[in-house]
Amino acid sequence: MRLMAFDYGRRRLGIAIGDEITGTARGLTTLRPDHADAGKTIAALVAEWRPAAFVVGWPTRADGEPTALGPAIRRFAEELGRCHGLPVYWADERLSSHLGRERVRHRGSDPGLDAHAAAVILEGWFMENTRNA
Repeated sequence: MRLMAFDYGRRRLGIAIGDEITGTARGLTTLRPDHADAGKTIAALVAEWRPAAFVVGWPTRADGEPTALGPAIRRFAEELGRCHGLPVYWADERLSSHLGRERVRHRGSDPGLDAHAAAVILEGWFMENTRNA
């Protein structure tokens, strides 16, 4: 099963694609979430890659409570699922930006830190959700 992941931030939205069979993911692109064409770009990526579901990174503080960005991420994820008619799963995104920086260091900056962070989020989701499969 192919899934598409999102690392949502106020200034940047990282997008990655991954395969459940291999448990690996790769960054596709980084967008500005407030850009007028962001929805069209996401729709084009969904049409091209045909994911079975979406995984959205969910930020929490050290105490496990959601961050201030939580409501905006929830609205984004709900609209994403509704617009494309696909299920949305949540994934812990703690350390995703740090690990994304490591990918940038080893693989280069293209398609951007946030896309690499989305790939880290998706690979973490694969590890958590396919252990007993």
